[in-house]
Amino acid sequence: MDNEYVFAHLTVIVLVAALSGLLLAKLKQPVMIGYILAGAMFGPSGFGFISSQTQVQFYSELGILLLLFVIGMELNIKSFMKMWKIPTLFTIVQVVANAVIATAVSLLFDYPIFVALLVAFIVSLSSTAAIVKVLEYIGELRTDVGHITIGILVAQDIAIVPMMLIIKKCGSIDGSVITNLVLAIVLVVLLIRYLGKKDKINLPTRNLLQNSELTPVITLAFCFTASAIVVLIGLSQAYGAFLAGLFIGNTQDRQNILNSVKPIQNVLLMTFFLSVGLMFDLKFLVENWLAVTIALAGITIWKIISNTVTMRLFSIELAKAASIGIVLAQLGEFSLILANVATQSQIIDEFGQKMVVCITALSLSMSPLFIAYSTRTKDLSFVGDNSLASLCKILFSGSFARAVRILSLKHKRTSS
Repeated sequence: MDNEYVFAHLTVIVLVAALSGLLLAKLKQPVMIGYILAGAMFGPSGFGFISSQTQVQFYSELGILLLLFVIGMELNIKSFMKMWKIPTLFTIVQVVANAVIATAVSLLFDYPIFVALLVAFIVSLSSTAAIVKVLEYIGELRTDVGHITIGILVAQDIAIVPMMLIIKKCGSIDGSVITNLVLAIVLVVLLIRYLGKKDKINLPTRNLLQNSELTPVITLAFCFTASAIVVLIGLSQAYGAFLAGLFIGNTQDRQNILNSVKPIQNVLLMTFFLSVGLMFDLKFLVENWLAVTIALAGITIWKIISNTVTMRLFSIELAKAASIGIVLAQLGEFSLILANVATQSQIIDEFGQKMVVCITALSLSMSPLFIAYSTRTKDLSFVGDNSLASLCKILFSGSFARAVRILSLKHKRTSS
C-alpha cells in the first residue's frame, strides 16, 4: 500500500512538472523553472507529497552524469583546441581569485578555511544546463560568444573534479589528493590531444549501433563502464562520463548516439531540477529571507563584474564581455553536489546546506532576468557601442534599451 501511495505521489509530481514546463515553454521561458516550482510545491516544505529525497537525489545525480556525457559528445574538440586558452585561463583566474578573496575573508573574520574555499568554488561555477538554454534563447549558441561560453562551461565541468577532491579531504591534502588532481588533468589533456589529431573513429560495435533499440543501451553501458573505471582510480563518476562523451563525440556514429541518448537525458534532467525544488525549503527562506537576498544579490553582482573584467583581460570588447559575464552569472548544478560533499565531510551543517540549495534554486529560477539583460548587451555589441556609460545605461534604462534594439535590428537587416 505504501508503494502505491509513493507511486501516486510521484505521478502527481511528474504530471505537475510536465504542466509547469508546458506553461513556461508557452511563456517562452526555460522549462527548468517549471520543474523547480513543481518540486517546491509538492516537496517537504510545500504539500509534502514527497518527504524522502534519497531516491530522487540519486536520479538527479544520474541526470548530471548524463548531462556531462552529452556535453562531452557535443564538444567539437578541434574547435575547442583552437580556443582552449581563453576558457581554461578564465576558469583558472576565476577560481584562484575567488579562493584568494575567500581565504582573506576567512582569516579576517576567523571563519574555517574550508568553508571559505567551498564558497569560492560554488561562486566560480555556473549552470551548464541553464546557460545553454539562455544562449539558445538569445541566439548566441553558435556565435563567438556562445563558443567561448561553452568552452568556459566545459573548463568548469573539468574543474569540479579537483574541487570535490579538496572538499572531500577536508584539509588533509595528502599525496593521494595531489596524485588524483594530476591524474584528472593529465587524462583529459591526453584524450583531447589524441582525439584532436585523429580523424573520426570507427567503433567496433558500429554494426550493432545501426539497431535503434540497442543504440541507447550500448551507449549507456559504455558511459557507465567508463564512469565506474574512473571511480576505481579515485576520480568522479561524472568526470568519467565526460571523458566517455569526448571519445564517443569523435566517432563516426556521434550523431546517431546523440539522438538516442538525448531523450533519456532530458527526462533525467527534469528529475534533477525537480529534486532542486524538492530540496528547496520555503520555511527556511521565510525565516532567513534577508540573509538569502543579500547573499544572492552579492554573488550575482560579483559574478557579473568579475566575469566581465576577466573577459576584458583577453581583449574581448566590453559589450560582448558583459554579455558573457551576465550569462555566466547563474550558480551551477554542481553547487548542490559540492554542498552535499561538504555536509558529508562536516564542513557545513544542515543550515549551510539549506542556504546553498536556496540560493542556487533562486539563481536558477532567475533565467528570464539573465535572458533579458544579456539580450540588451548583445544588442549593444551589434551597434558597436562599447563605452562603459552606454553599458550602464542599457542595463538600467528601458527606453535606451529599446532604442538600441531598433538600431541593432536595422544593422542586422543592412548586414544581411
